[in-house]
Amino acid sequence: MSMLTSASNVWVGKHKINYIVIAASNSAKEDKALADFVCTGKNDEKVINRAIELLPRGGTIQLLDGKYFIDAFDEENHTAIYFGFNDGQARVINLVGDTENKGYNTAFGVTLHVTKKAFETLPEGAECRVFGGTFQKPQAEGDFYTFTHVNNVNFENFLLFFPDAQHPAIGVDARNFGSSFVKLVGIYTGQYHRDRFLHLKPATPVPGLIGFYSCPSSNDEMARIGYEYADVGGLHTGFYLDGVDHVVMSVCMAARCCYGYIFRDIRKTLTVLNCCDEGNTHLPAFRKRGYVTLIDFNIERFNEAFIPDDPEGNEVHGATVEENAPIFGSVTYTLQGKAWGTLPGFWEPGHGKNFETRRLDIAR
Repeated sequence: MSMLTSASNVWVGKHKINYIVIAASNSAKEDKALADFVCTGKNDEKVINRAIELLPRGGTIQLLDGKYFIDAFDEENHTAIYFGFNDGQARVINLVGDTENKGYNTAFGVTLHVTKKAFETLPEGAECRVFGGTFQKPQAEGDFYTFTHVNNVNFENFLLFFPDAQHPAIGVDARNFGSSFVKLVGIYTGQYHRDRFLHLKPATPVPGLIGFYSCPSSNDEMARIGYEYADVGGLHTGFYLDGVDHVVMSVCMAARCCYGYIFRDIRKTLTVLNCCDEGNTHLPAFRKRGYVTLIDFNIERFNEAFIPDDPEGNEVHGATVEENAPIFGSVTYTLQGKAWGTLPGFWEPGHGKNFETRRLDIAR
């Protein structure tokens, strides 16, 4: 790791530093020359954590084109990249890659790789997370304030890879963020792209391997919460939306997971716009309560050899609503590919009675 240059102090003269640039060990020579930090390719999570600490009033962390390696979950609650209490001061941090999709130097632009070594020091079966925040909340007083989290974190333009599908882990765990917006971020297992494009049977993922776990409702009207062009693949659960308020998901894809989408305790409204469910074992699950609208939801299904086995059972394929749960909404969808006979439509038989549902790719 290089010494931090322009951002070595929070203040330089009268100017507040709110932009930190990090290069990977395999970044281009020109990029390394521009960076405040240069990673070594080992325990790169420590470099990113240091950058977070240097932004007590918030700012942007720019990751330059290259591969970053996460070797430990050493922070609170088994977290690798950690947003701490910050003396109770609220802040917004943007973690941003610098290349959309692919750069010239690497196959996928900015990629973060969780190594197998990272899981070796964890207690057996412990839940861990790559990105997460502190449980601790400050006491905010006043008629229009409540207890809330200090970290508001936005993610953009990078890919995150788990080494395999055998460890319970969460990619972005936003449950302890005040708000979180995700754009152009993919979370996959290491073999996902190989299995998909070689038409191989996906590995059986363990329960608890989750791509995105949503932040709870926000009390800040200016907060951004949502997902845009976010993709997941090869996990047990792609998107776990829990307790959200007024959230929009647009043009997201979950592929070859056991559950692409789980919607739970949707306290106000959730709109899912033109998202894709491709080769997942089960269609979405709706739990506890809520109102959900799925617009132009695209379902692609192939034969059983190309979807993962769910260790908790493969019998249910259609979308399900938790028994007696007050969940309502509407669904418009298309069904593509070689849909096998166990998936005649969107809902598992007997489910979805409180939803208005219409298939769009067949004549009415």
